[in-house]
Amino acid sequence: MWHLTRLALRSRLVTLAIVVLLAGVSIWAIFGLKMELIPDIEFPYTTVITVYPQASPDEVASRVSTPIEEFIWERWEGKSLKHVTSTSADSISVIFAEFEFGTNMDKVTDTLRQGIGELELPPEVLSFPQTNPDIGENPRVIPINLTTMMPLVTLSLSGDLPPDQLKEIADTQIVPALREVKGVLSVETEGGEREQVIIAPDPEKMNQYNISMSQIISRLAPEYASLAGIEDTPLGTDDVVLGQIAEVGQGPAPMAVVTRTDGQPSLTINVVKDDTSNTVKVANAVVAKANEIGRGLGNDNVEITVVSDQSDFIESSIATLVEKAVVGGALAIAVVFLFLMAVRASLVTAISIPLSMLFGFLAMRLSGITINILTLSAMSIAVGRLIDDSIVMVEVIYRRLQKGEDFREAAIGGAKEVATPITTATLATVAIFLPLMFVGGIVGEMFIPFALTVTFAMLASLLVALMVVPTLSRFLVGGKAKAKVKASWYEKAYTPVLKWALGHRALTLAIAGVLFVGSLGLLPMIGTSFMSGMSEKMLIVDIQMQPGTDIRVTSEVAAQVEALLNGNKEIKDYFTTIGTSTSLTGAIGAASGGGSNTAQINVYLDSGANMDKEAEALRLAVQEIAGGEGIAVSTSASGGAEMGFSGVDISIQGEDPDAIARTTGELYTGLQGLDGLANLESELTMVVPKLDIAMSPSKMAELGLSQAQLEQLQQDFYFLMMGDNVRGVEANINGSNHPVFIKGVAQGLTGVEEAETLRIGWPDSVALTDVADVALLQRPTHISHTDLRLSATISGAVTAKNVGAVNQAVQKKIDSLSPHDGVEVKMGGVAEEMSSTFSRMGIAIIAAIGISFLILVLMMRSILNPLIIMVSLPLASVGALLGLLISGYTLGVSGMMGVLMLVGIVLTNAIVLIAVVEQLRKGGMSTYNALVQGGQTRLRPILMTALTTIFAMVPLALGVGAGTIIAAELAVVVIGGLFSSTLLTLVVIPVLYSLTDRFRRRVPVKADVTTDTPRVV
Repeated sequence: MWHLTRLALRSRLVTLAIVVLLAGVSIWAIFGLKMELIPDIEFPYTTVITVYPQASPDEVASRVSTPIEEFIWERWEGKSLKHVTSTSADSISVIFAEFEFGTNMDKVTDTLRQGIGELELPPEVLSFPQTNPDIGENPRVIPINLTTMMPLVTLSLSGDLPPDQLKEIADTQIVPALREVKGVLSVETEGGEREQVIIAPDPEKMNQYNISMSQIISRLAPEYASLAGIEDTPLGTDDVVLGQIAEVGQGPAPMAVVTRTDGQPSLTINVVKDDTSNTVKVANAVVAKANEIGRGLGNDNVEITVVSDQSDFIESSIATLVEKAVVGGALAIAVVFLFLMAVRASLVTAISIPLSMLFGFLAMRLSGITINILTLSAMSIAVGRLIDDSIVMVEVIYRRLQKGEDFREAAIGGAKEVATPITTATLATVAIFLPLMFVGGIVGEMFIPFALTVTFAMLASLLVALMVVPTLSRFLVGGKAKAKVKASWYEKAYTPVLKWALGHRALTLAIAGVLFVGSLGLLPMIGTSFMSGMSEKMLIVDIQMQPGTDIRVTSEVAAQVEALLNGNKEIKDYFTTIGTSTSLTGAIGAASGGGSNTAQINVYLDSGANMDKEAEALRLAVQEIAGGEGIAVSTSASGGAEMGFSGVDISIQGEDPDAIARTTGELYTGLQGLDGLANLESELTMVVPKLDIAMSPSKMAELGLSQAQLEQLQQDFYFLMMGDNVRGVEANINGSNHPVFIKGVAQGLTGVEEAETLRIGWPDSVALTDVADVALLQRPTHISHTDLRLSATISGAVTAKNVGAVNQAVQKKIDSLSPHDGVEVKMGGVAEEMSSTFSRMGIAIIAAIGISFLILVLMMRSILNPLIIMVSLPLASVGALLGLLISGYTLGVSGMMGVLMLVGIVLTNAIVLIAVVEQLRKGGMSTYNALVQGGQTRLRPILMTALTTIFAMVPLALGVGAGTIIAAELAVVVIGGLFSSTLLTLVVIPVLYSLTDRFRRRVPVKADVTTDTPRVV
């Protein structure tokens, strides 16, 4: 590789011109890079959502869920399918299919749509889009990715206008304008439905006065001026008025969605971008457009507020990481200066950092990698390592100049001396990332761009060291330097230690072995976790009331939670959604029993807030609220905001519902109160008594009714079961018209007799039992399947840092369950992903060690020396694990990436040390003298490279600022590992080299070299 140096020196001006040109192109490339939260990942998940109107859970399961599940299983089982789960509830089916990462999801979606189209599904399912134009297809196949799950920007429209008027402003002035922004895929609104007059009949009083639903509807006047006027409506039976048999009030319709921002009524506008656009650019354009629209609304009382904006966190994270990279680079340069005490030499070395980063960004642009938290973390982490090759090159040139050599002789001679070891070290550093290609899963998808970023920058730094640094050294270092006379203090301190170690080899190795074994004992105290959160700090409050709870009651409970949030200085904003939204999450919630009885509050915290502390305080506070047992508080990390692998998820599968129920109940009880586990929920297919009311064609035929009477009975039955708006009836209250909604009474029925005696029809009414079959049946609340088997689930949020310890405690509870033949209990969620990822990462680290060893053997043409060099790897674990313990981090995926990087980084010191010892021995020096003088010669570059890497990572290791958590854990591992390996390598590697001297082929001594031979400085 030293020939590259000679080539660059032939025409220094041409070399510099090419460098300047490439730097300019690189700067241009940076401005074209996409800025995202995380790397572009195709998530291998898809859902199938089907509406089956008025169907019971068992009907939905047998006629919709099962056929679709079986198609998915038969088509992809044993290929790329991991799991298929389904939830069948009243009128809805939600099927979730999880595939292996790397699966072509576009092809899966096309095949799935085609296959579902060929299934024989109920006609009510196929005809549903005709009566509901908002739903284009039924079933709906919805692939899951960050674009669809996380709106790019969420806006809130609020003011002193009624919700329906806010919605009109949004639909006519805001949404069309936002859809025109380049890169926007869709703009949807939630909330803003007009408040309605709600008539809620009491079935008991209806029976008391023999009043039917159609009788109530037929007696309503076209228009009312007050609620009292509605209550006073005569029903035509004696002196009975509507207020005697029904409650009349004002509020949202039962299936409406109510939204509030900071406790005030609002309308939500969700903006979603397309897959190819730059997140930051599109978000900034959307916000700018929203501000422009807000100024042009012409109403000072109407305001558009940005509730959430992905670009804020991304820009904040990127700014933080850039700042830490700059600070780290400055510290690295300062270290170089302190060792060389030469300004010009330090500047020559420093040039490698910006040039390597620029060339790395150019390679990222060419390969399609985006700027995101992970790739920028990779560049920040690589800063300290980028200077290492240049340090070695500058140091050897500087040393040779001090000896009196002229520039060209010093540059080419220095390149011959160090080109092979620095090339070997760099290739070993980047080659360790190759096994990541086979890790798979979310980690492989996310960290491959990380690895490529480091690789690009590292290879660029090698070329800079071999070609640019020698070229610049001619202009900045000068022709010659005065010979160095005195040894430095660190050389004076190191030499006796090295000589003592060479004289006490067994004791030295014993001490190193004890430190290594002792470091492994720290693992239980450190603990394990999966992946740190990468989103902004946010709390998620889920409110789950009893099924059938009126949306107004749910809203009141949500308001009590909002009162707890109001005035908290750690909270920036909070956003409330009451009812089931129209999003994918809303559909899944509806299948699990959601609706007017559910609400969610997203609480956005200040960047400096302690998220876990705020979550725990809120958990304690909501317990004082009536119904607080149905309120769960989780963090953006434990809620799985990014990856979905953050909590405990246990699946209990089998064929016997009773056995599943018993096992689920026992396990749920056992997990209650487990340390580190919060928001424990059990989703069990429970069979409960439920009224079943179905119109009977045979009974209606016996009555001999006309076609018009039959149609009226059908309409009356629909109102009785479902409720609906009453056409042609409005109430003008406070100058605003409101539609009138009459609630169905089926949910309020208490027994068969009460249902059978209800009157149906008007003016000639009959008992419900005369036209319908009424029975009290044992019906499931919902039906869940996992991999085609009946299942129940237990889920919870892991609040402890040591996620692995929580998983182990949960597994112990599972192992201690009573015998449950035919029932299988499986750990999913973070436990499943951690187990798979850690085993794969372990294999990757072992493979990386093997690759590094192979490179060393090929480059050094030896097996013995590479084996000695590899001993530096276990020495790194001492500092790595101790660093995690001191910093309070657990060993997660980021930490294991740090271990993987250490495999390449720590080898550098041992490589350059062994290389110079071999050169000295081939020059005729004895092994002992070669080790002492080689150690003294390489001490300065070894300390410089180690300390520059360490100091460059210190700002990241502190973990202060947005988006630095992943980088902080990795930086701590690298700093600790490099610190211990450097100190121990300088002593242990020479000891091992001397112990294996007898196995080396003897080199003839060319000169009589004694221990007093002058050192190379």
